[in-house]
Amino acid sequence: MVLLSGLAGCGGARSQQALTAQLAQIKPPDPNKDLQQQLLVQASQASLAQYKDYQVGPEDLLTINVFGQDKLSREVRVNGQGEISLPLVGAVKVAGLTTQGIEKRLQELYGSQYLVNPQITVAVKEYHHQRVAVTGAVEKPGSYEIIGPRTLLEVLALAGGFSSKPGSQAGDTLNLIRHQNAPDLAKSAKMATIQPFGPKTETIVIDLRRLVSGQAPELNLPVKNGDVVHVPFAGTAYVLGGVRRPGNIPVKENITVSQAVAMAGGVDPILGTYNITVMRFDEQGKPLNITMNLKDIVARSDQDLPLKDNDVVVVNESGLKRTLYIIRTLLPIPSGSYSMTSL
Repeated sequence: MVLLSGLAGCGGARSQQALTAQLAQIKPPDPNKDLQQQLLVQASQASLAQYKDYQVGPEDLLTINVFGQDKLSREVRVNGQGEISLPLVGAVKVAGLTTQGIEKRLQELYGSQYLVNPQITVAVKEYHHQRVAVTGAVEKPGSYEIIGPRTLLEVLALAGGFSSKPGSQAGDTLNLIRHQNAPDLAKSAKMATIQPFGPKTETIVIDLRRLVSGQAPELNLPVKNGDVVHVPFAGTAYVLGGVRRPGNIPVKENITVSQAVAMAGGVDPILGTYNITVMRFDEQGKPLNITMNLKDIVARSDQDLPLKDNDVVVVNESGLKRTLYIIRTLLPIPSGSYSMTSL
């Protein structure tokens, strides 16, 4: 026993304490807190300016005022074909137009035959109800009835923001899924990647962090009736071996090996070593092992490797330390002192 204790020495314990202090300074990223705060700030600052871009649709109730012509002014509801019926000009197609667009069309129709320089204003008095589904990594997934123009940020806020449940954090993208009968918006969304989601749908993939940061307001697209706003869950990596809390962690925002170890409670002071193996599959599906040393990572002499989905981070255990641990557990040590070197 004296020999084993001497082999262990106290220098290793001091070395591990120093590294533990350095690891403590590596703050594991909170994959959800900043995202949630930014979302709430941006949603609260949503501008009513979006309403001027609202495209009229069936069941909307419009107020039409023709200056100096009270008999022509009226309230009229858009029918299922997207039309309104007005005196003199008859049926007018208005679905898909903004109020400014409707004003221009009515001025052209009345001005061509009936009125000289007509002054016409159009406003939406009642917006038709729209149903939007919010799914994935949000606090309250489900179907929501919305009235009037709403944007992605507002709909996400209606769903309670991003999920706070462990293991259910949001990933780095958002999918806006809609029927292919609305291709105009998708074509204009140059900042998004458009891909098929189903036989009659299209998906606009949006960078979630750019959306909630407010730095790219063009990403805050208006939602439409029947849209599905899906927030994919973050990928998962696994931390095993000589750590305090082995288990899975969300993979997002370029979480690195040292951060993953910190999120797993750090290296177990009794069984863990500084030697780490990252197991992953390459692009051809072949297993790949990447070895590194935590001391070198902290000293910046080795790369702090970003993790990928389904990576397995193994903090190697020491056979000698495990033996010493078993001896310590089974046999009493009269001196009361015990130390194990870090390998």
